[in-house]
Amino acid sequence: MASPIAHTFGGFWTFLILAAQLKTRLAAQWRQWLPRLGVLMLVANLPDLDFLPVLFNGSAKNLHHSFTHSLIFAILVSLILSSAWRIAPGFWRSTLLYFTAYSSHLLIDFFTGTKIGWTHTGFGMPLFWPWSKEFSSPLILTFGVRHKTFAALFSLDNIWSCTYELLTCGAITAIILVLWKARLNSRNRFTLSEAPVAERRA
Repeated sequence: MASPIAHTFGGFWTFLILAAQLKTRLAAQWRQWLPRLGVLMLVANLPDLDFLPVLFNGSAKNLHHSFTHSLIFAILVSLILSSAWRIAPGFWRSTLLYFTAYSSHLLIDFFTGTKIGWTHTGFGMPLFWPWSKEFSSPLILTFGVRHKTFAALFSLDNIWSCTYELLTCGAITAIILVLWKARLNSRNRFTLSEAPVAERRA
């Protein structure tokens, strides 16, 4: 599995989708949007809560990467969360955003394995649970963290994995934000160029 770093970025990218849909100015209203950002980041990490029983009971390893890493569970959680709190206007719009955040976790894990490249080293997930067949990509884009024991979580391999995720996801985020800013600037220029025309018509 990927670390919470990559999955938190997945929640942040989902938040950017929400902000783009609502055409909000994040810099001016960032405090208002913090709860939504926090919830989407939490939802993006939610599938790995099945790891908690493993920390307290080693025999619970079969619970990890099981039904919580399935599309049907993603749909169920999204419907429940949308019923509890509409993160965007409309029930189905909220459901879709929750599903996007949750599914970002599945997508990242789908491309996670022990070696980068076309290595077929993915961990596998039961995406179509209760069908037990596990799916993973032959192309691995990020390392998985080692978590057989609590001590293994703090190994040098995991530090390298987390650093790699931070750098790659940070670079992707920087590219997204640059493209977003360029789009906003072009939209503002278009609006300003249209204003005199509208005034002449009036």
